[in-house]
Amino acid sequence: MNKKLLLAGALAVVGFFTLTAFDGKTAAQQKEEIAAAVTAKLDTLRTEKTAECDTRVQEEATMRIEAWKAEMAAAPVGKGGVKKGGAKGPKVDPLPVTPPPAKVDPKKDKMEGGTKADEKKSKMEGQPTTTEKKKSKMGGGN
Repeated sequence: MNKKLLLAGALAVVGFFTLTAFDGKTAAQQKEEIAAAVTAKLDTLRTEKTAECDTRVQEEATMRIEAWKAEMAAAPVGKGGVKKGGAKGPKVDPLPVTPPPAKVDPKKDKMEGGTKADEKKSKMEGQPTTTEKKKSKMGGGN
């Protein structure tokens, strides 16, 4: 009998805590409340960080403007007002262009049938080469 009373009392205490702990809200209602609280905190954090960022940007911009103003005030004044730096850099003479030396390949000359540069030059000009002269003297050829 004591065990039954003890068990019934424990069930009553657990039931009481269960019913009062959630205030009669369902799981969906609790999730909505949590989501709303999280969203509110995120919004406040976002606005704080945005404000901090804006102030840092504004401070940096004013520092740069003040530095620029000081630089412009320190620059010498010419005929037309403030002397401006040239858009182009210093004038530099271009380097002389030298063509690469022509390579003479003796194997290539042998493949073309001649070894003398004069024969090639005369062929290019249309004059008969020494071999053609020899052929004409011998009576052969064309």
